[in-house]
Amino acid sequence: MRITRLAIVICLMITMAACSSSNSNNVTEPTGNPATPSTQQPANDDSSSSDKIKITKEQYAQINNGMTYKEVAEIVGGEGEVITESGEKGSDMYGIGVMYEGEGGVGASANFIFIGDKLQTKTQFGLE
Repeated sequence: MRITRLAIVICLMITMAACSSSNSNNVTEPTGNPATPSTQQPANDDSSSSDKIKITKEQYAQINNGMTYKEVAEIVGGEGEVITESGEKGSDMYGIGVMYEGEGGVGASANFIFIGDKLQTKTQFGLE
């Protein structure tokens, strides 16, 4: 019951994150001391890269609940974008939401919820 509630909360967080990030090229300048280096950008930011991993409908169909994130990444061909995290890393209740851009029309994507490194929920939109 507790895992189900956590999965629902994480799904809602993913939905809110996806809705609020419709323009990922929108950059906000940090406030504060300009001499301090910014830590807002991740070191491996490839959001503008054209070689970003994309998932197909066939790959999505091969992914099943209970798989680990590593197994999913092997099927898709790489890691997706972690869009939400919850809990303490390494614990059984640590959860992440991962999104992959999809092959298909505008907005095609697949989202995966992992709790304790096991896939609990998967959703897709517009995959071809």
